[in-house]
Amino acid sequence: MKKTISIVAVLLVAITLCAGAADAKAAGQEFKAKAYKVAYVLNGTSTEIFKMAFDGAIKEGALYGIKVDVFTADGDDVRFQDIVNQCAQQGYKGMIISHGKPQYSYDLVKNVVAKGIKVVTFDTVIQDANGKPIPGVTTTFQSDQEMAKLSLDYICDVLFKDAPKPLKVLKLWRGPGIPPFDRRQETYKKFEEAKKIKTLEVLGPSNPADSEGSIAAVVSSVLPKYPKGSVDVIWSAYDAYARGAYKALTEAGRTDIPVVSIDISNQDINYMRAADKIWRACVATHFPNVGISALRLVAQKLAGDPTPDTYILQPSVILADQLTPEANVTNLGTLIKGYGVNNDNITPWMAELRKAAGLK
Repeated sequence: MKKTISIVAVLLVAITLCAGAADAKAAGQEFKAKAYKVAYVLNGTSTEIFKMAFDGAIKEGALYGIKVDVFTADGDDVRFQDIVNQCAQQGYKGMIISHGKPQYSYDLVKNVVAKGIKVVTFDTVIQDANGKPIPGVTTTFQSDQEMAKLSLDYICDVLFKDAPKPLKVLKLWRGPGIPPFDRRQETYKKFEEAKKIKTLEVLGPSNPADSEGSIAAVVSSVLPKYPKGSVDVIWSAYDAYARGAYKALTEAGRTDIPVVSIDISNQDINYMRAADKIWRACVATHFPNVGISALRLVAQKLAGDPTPDTYILQPSVILADQLTPEANVTNLGTLIKGYGVNNDNITPWMAELRKAAGLK
């Protein structure tokens, strides 16, 4: 009798699972047939890392029948707000809003949400005067404080493990008022307060629309002030700044100053592999995941699924010595444990569509 009951129970479970899969498959097909349009608006330039984020969102969207259109504002806050407001009038059902400034983003996003548009932000703080967010909006970030900590730990505990502290640092940074840089600064300040590092100078781009080129010029102009032995390291809050610094150092023949940075691109990898051994390490998330994660969350909102208020992407430390000749941003996961892994925010109906496309 017990054996019969067990067999019946197993059959019921199997039937339930099959029904659940069938329901998820139907829900996925129904969602895909709606052919939603999503606008991805960046308050910045289309650098290599942001192209990776755009491509991630576009490819992920295609799995669910979503067409993603990309817009960039080249760091122009007025233009950025205009683009967001225009997109809100053009039939987009979802928006990914990236790098909005704190002084206007709350009102900007609130107006978009009021039109029934589903919103996910990246590196954009959405809070009113009392620190309250907008219900229904998911804010996504890289773990900026952790990125700064990992990069500075590497400098202090590995690269200059036995050197006297504080270490003398040329800091590449821009702010305040840029959320990811402000969050990285929180950690940087703690290292200063702990007397682990001492900032010789803070260098920022003279032209934010040309971060790499303008930082190269700025670093070139200050290097003569610092003879060999007077600078321990250049710490860069952004990889475009690090590329500019690398160019300045190589042109000046200053292989005595190592570079450690945040974020990564294929060009960064090329420089990190160079024989001069200037660019020693970076800390980064797999930037396609920025777009992939945001798109998944928008899709869930469009489907009426529950979504978190905040989603944080976790980083990895990438050492120049780990980079093989074949290394690039798409295969780093084979070299760096955990890099690029992203199985978050995949609902059953999304899983069925992914399965139909031959993905996990």
